[in-house]
Amino acid sequence: MFLSLSPFIAAALIPIYLWNEGSHWALWVAAIVLWWVAGLGITIGYHRLFAHRSYKGSKVWRFMALIAGATALQNSAMVWSASHRRHHQHTDHHGDPYDATRGFWWAHMRWIFHDNELVDDLSNVPDLQADPLVRWQQKYYWIITLSLNIGIPLGLGLLIDRPWGMLLFAGLTRIVFTHQATFCINSLCHILGTQPWSKNNTSRDSWICALVTFGEGYHNFHHAFPADYRNGLRWYQFDPAKWLICVASLVGLTSNLKRTEAPVRWRKRLERQTEKYETSASHFIPELGADWRLRVDSARQLVDQHLSQWAQDLRNYRRACRDGEVTKAMLHSLRETRRAWRHAWKNYLALEQTMPLPA
Repeated sequence: MFLSLSPFIAAALIPIYLWNEGSHWALWVAAIVLWWVAGLGITIGYHRLFAHRSYKGSKVWRFMALIAGATALQNSAMVWSASHRRHHQHTDHHGDPYDATRGFWWAHMRWIFHDNELVDDLSNVPDLQADPLVRWQQKYYWIITLSLNIGIPLGLGLLIDRPWGMLLFAGLTRIVFTHQATFCINSLCHILGTQPWSKNNTSRDSWICALVTFGEGYHNFHHAFPADYRNGLRWYQFDPAKWLICVASLVGLTSNLKRTEAPVRWRKRLERQTEKYETSASHFIPELGADWRLRVDSARQLVDQHLSQWAQDLRNYRRACRDGEVTKAMLHSLRETRRAWRHAWKNYLALEQTMPLPA
């Protein structure tokens, strides 16, 4: 009832309230700030810390993540993570609770309204069951979430003598927007955008979705490398969650930030580009496409060889860093290997300009 009616109630009450009581800057500021707290609680805490273990958090950090996540009113971290791990294990297939192949509305929120025999199955989160802080939130979840979602807006409202306004803006409306933004990760992020990393599932990268989901819009990258603490790989891609996790590591609140090494990422890109070439080649006149296919195979093998050498040199370098035995020759070899890979990759991409005309 709440999920179904809350968006319509909020949409109806906001103009009525503004007409009768007028606006106040504190209502908007509180709503935006609490939306960021709830959204980042899901992204930084529920998703990247608890569901994927993409980094480690101190007790203080984990506690703050559990509190912030509870304000989103999306169930406990344990239940949320169990469902999300099943989503990654069975993406787009039976067993995926929000299977995007069943349509936009199913992935967005219809799945919540249907019986699911696995909803109480926590067998895939034994690590979270062993965490006393997560168990504490699980046990007292409804007390925590109701206290926060009613108590904080009510307290702020009393400070400015607008308790009902703050409950409407920073409470109800903020929760509605948080819900819909999070649901977009399950729906729009499997429909809208590009697939630069993998076409094995419906996940997509979309900077538009990233803007309302605190960086979770780069979903194709996330499904390709779910253990990476980043979603927006590039520095310019909007992903405030990765920035906060990284900054927190500088003061000891987070640690062991997992990053997918560059050769592993680029091997995925190589596979994706090869798929594109193979799809295009199926439309060529056989006589004209044979020579081009040979050049593609030769160029791909060269890129693959340089990637393997780059990965090996990188492993040697990291081992030497641990042992304190880094040499100039090792650094030179690593740079040269990376330069050779970049040149081979550039030539591989250039083959797209020489494709024969389709049949």
